[in-house]
Amino acid sequence: MAEISYVFHLPDGHSQTITLRFADDTFLLQLAEDGQPEDWTALAFKQCPHCPLSPDTTPRCPLARALSGFVHGFDAFYSYEVAMVEVVTAQRTMSTSHPLQESMASILGLVGAASGCPHLDFFRPMARFHLPFATEQETLLRVFSIHLLREYLRSGGQGDQRIGLGGLPAHFDAVAKVNLAMAERIRAAFKKDVVVNAIVILDTFAQAVPWVIEDALSELMPLFDLRVTDGPEPAP
Repeated sequence: MAEISYVFHLPDGHSQTITLRFADDTFLLQLAEDGQPEDWTALAFKQCPHCPLSPDTTPRCPLARALSGFVHGFDAFYSYEVAMVEVVTAQRTMSTSHPLQESMASILGLVGAASGCPHLDFFRPMARFHLPFATEQETLLRVFSIHLLREYLRSGGQGDQRIGLGGLPAHFDAVAKVNLAMAERIRAAFKKDVVVNAIVILDTFAQAVPWVIEDALSELMPLFDLRVTDGPEPAP
């Protein structure tokens, strides 16, 4: 079973370690059986308007249930307070100092992608190759790569069908709706703003992606020694 640990060295001098475990094959988050479910994790509590799940078969929101295991420890802090964070995987350890909302955004993105939420499942391959504290440019490159690879594999992996980025805006529209509903859920359950502001950071990216796809592709072209032309190159 794969593990990723986030070690938060918090502003009050204490440390909190969050160890996440994932299935080796699917990379779905593996959660321990907990006690009495908290009300705010119920699927029907501020459920996403486009959620395909039913409370009859899925009593708890997969993302809320995944977050409930560790978010309480951050309700004593404000989002702007700075903490040193280490991310430990089997391959490497990364560390940085950031406001808590930015570090929380990194772990929320990982947890959401692997939680089993149907609308966030698109990002699960990115979770498998988690890059903590990624910049917007790094994330866009990874989104493009994962999406095109998914389309290639869906087409049969033969390279004989046309693939493109046309489906990305719909994915991110669905993600934005999840972020909005989850922020409302968190606001109803917690006093401080660390987790809500982390969701806002993720949502800002999700809202922007459909509008920046063409610009981002143009910026990447020089790396591949490509350029946009008005027509074919003239014959020598």
